[in-house]
Amino acid sequence: MQTKREAMTARAISLLGCGYIYGATGWICTRARMAQQKKQYPQYASLIDRYGPKWLGKPCYDCAQLTRTVARAAGVSLPSGSNSQWRAQGVWKERGTIDAMPDEAGLFLFTVQGNSASHAGVSIGGGEEIDARGHAYGVVRRPIARTSFTHWARLNVDYDAPAGEESPQPHATAERRILQRGMRGEDVRALQAQLIGLGYALTPYGADGYFGAVTHAAVRRFQRDAHIREDGTVGPQTWAALKERA
Repeated sequence: MQTKREAMTARAISLLGCGYIYGATGWICTRARMAQQKKQYPQYASLIDRYGPKWLGKPCYDCAQLTRTVARAAGVSLPSGSNSQWRAQGVWKERGTIDAMPDEAGLFLFTVQGNSASHAGVSIGGGEEIDARGHAYGVVRRPIARTSFTHWARLNVDYDAPAGEESPQPHATAERRILQRGMRGEDVRALQAQLIGLGYALTPYGADGYFGAVTHAAVRRFQRDAHIREDGTVGPQTWAALKERA
């Protein structure tokens, strides 16, 4: 039986050659899917138009959905979004900078600037990694030294345990900032994607990661519909209401 480390490595390698479309979760690329993603993420529409056709008929991921898929092979559920994964509580046993990273498979890699992570991948040993690199590249295998990754993290599981064996572990939850007008970040983009998914249009900007006037108005509409304080600020009560509605 495979160990958790072996299962994660095998899963990562099996995804080589898959496509990349922002927000993709492993679904097969079709023109209808491309149109849906362009509508939800208009800031990526030109990239989807340019590179999407090369992925038609292939499974597609973005970087964080690839790492989520790999972590599931070890029985771990990561949140969506590279920044949410990096900031997740209870899921990581150890983290460090890339210059001090052990050369072993199954470690998760992040590009971190300040307090935010913008990209994620997974090591497969021998100084190499696999990541969903971008619309033009899809899922690739590269030497870690030639990537932009700055940090690594080890899951809070026994890597040598059988892959099918459950390991007691804290539930992975992402830290939730209180979001308000003027803020930027991956968590703002995740909020916007949730609002769009619930039917609150963010025309013309979509999920652009900036909490501007359009997002503020959509949050207030959601709060009004959810019968909570209508102040346009996304705190614990609004996050909880969004989770419940989703």
